[in-house]
Amino acid sequence: MSQITIQCRLVASESSRQKLWELMAELNTPLINELLRQVSQHPEFETWRQKGKHPTSIVKELCEPLKTDPSFIGQPGRFYTSAITTVNYIYKSWLALMKRSQFQLEGKIRWLEMLKSDAELVEASGVTLESLRAKAAEILAPLTPPARYG
Repeated sequence: MSQITIQCRLVASESSRQKLWELMAELNTPLINELLRQVSQHPEFETWRQKGKHPTSIVKELCEPLKTDPSFIGQPGRFYTSAITTVNYIYKSWLALMKRSQFQLEGKIRWLEMLKSDAELVEASGVTLESLRAKAAEILAPLTPPARYG
């Protein structure tokens, strides 16, 4: 996935920049952190983790009561929207990574389960180790190229 980075220069008075900084640092960032915490503690979170995705509407639902919370009140509407979008993006990415990791782990476990010791093979097949080796050699013989001597 390619990303485009956009740079912009904020041209505003120092008091405007100070107000924007306060909104971001004192209200919006804590709101994002609270939404991240609430999503992770949601009763359906484990189901979402297993599926590898979450319903994006849940973050908006969790944000609604926080808009009236004294800790987060007074932000412009676009800041609430930005917080919701940011939290959805973070969880979308993280849950997809967890799902991929789970698939990889399950594949490795299946592969390891196929590997058995000689004793386990004898027990599972009900024949002797010598007959297992003879049968394996018989199966592999047509697949083995003849040795060349030069």
